Amino acid sequence: MDQTLDEVNKHCGEHVQAYASCVDGHEQTWKVDCLELRKALTKCTDENVTLMKMVRMSCQPTIDKYQACLNKNSDNPAVCIDSLRDLYECTESVGEMMEKMNKLKQRAQEPAVASE
Repeated sequence: MDQTLDEVNKHCGEHVQAYASCVDGHEQTWKVDCLELRKALTKCTDENVTLMKMVRMSCQPTIDKYQACLNKNSDNPAVCIDSLRDLYECTESVGEMMEKMNKLKQRAQEPAVASE
């Protein structure tokens, strides 16, 4: 996961900073005031960070469920711990799948060892 965060920072660091600053500056209204920055960050990560794109594609129903829970329970987000766990498990499974795919690609690219 550290590698993914490094990729996000490398390709979309300015977007992350802008969004974080907006959220910090609009404590009560960040969901509305920072929406365009959030969309720009999402677009950047989808275009530049393969794992993030795969997570969004594979885990969208779980993401939506967690987001709906947060919206419904904004005063008590701890209620959403089960949804957060489900999201974590989904993202971890996508990450594991991507690691396996990358290992298979590396093996396929390795030159065959000539037998004598």
